[in-house]
Amino acid sequence: MSPARDEIDAPAAPGEPATVGLLLRRLRENRGLTQEAVSLETRIPVASIRRIEENRFAELPGEVFVRGFLRAYARAVGADPVRLMTVYDEQRGPADPLKASRWPGLFRIQRPRRFGFFVAVLVFLVVLGLLLAFVLRGAGEDDAAAGAQRTPAQNGAGDAGPRDGP
Repeated sequence: MSPARDEIDAPAAPGEPATVGLLLRRLRENRGLTQEAVSLETRIPVASIRRIEENRFAELPGEVFVRGFLRAYARAVGADPVRLMTVYDEQRGPADPLKASRWPGLFRIQRPRRFGFFVAVLVFLVVLGLLLAFVLRGAGEDDAAAGAQRTPAQNGAGDAGPRDGP
């Protein structure tokens, strides 16, 4: 068993709960590393290192980042990342997928709403009705205009002029 693994499994000092942040801080201090040194090695911002050591995981970008940060931090201080993640999971409890991210609705798949479908059908019917009204009105006006331009002979009234003859 490695010394770092022994420290993860060892109980905290009396009066201090054995949290993931406390365990990582003790491992870092035992190796003589500063938060800045761990930050340079892991590429985790110093502010995030502080939040991890203070167990303020809710202030980090999201559960995926927290888990990645913890694994990288554990490797940097010589701890077993798998064991540390087990301790983290035990302390955190069951994950709520909606609370695991700052943006809980971002990746939620929503069922399509039928309201949009009905609006599209209604708009289609209105446009179709207007188009039919326009076409039929135009055809009626053409018939009326054609009837007004006919001569009386074409209308069947005969010759309207005076008759000469017997």
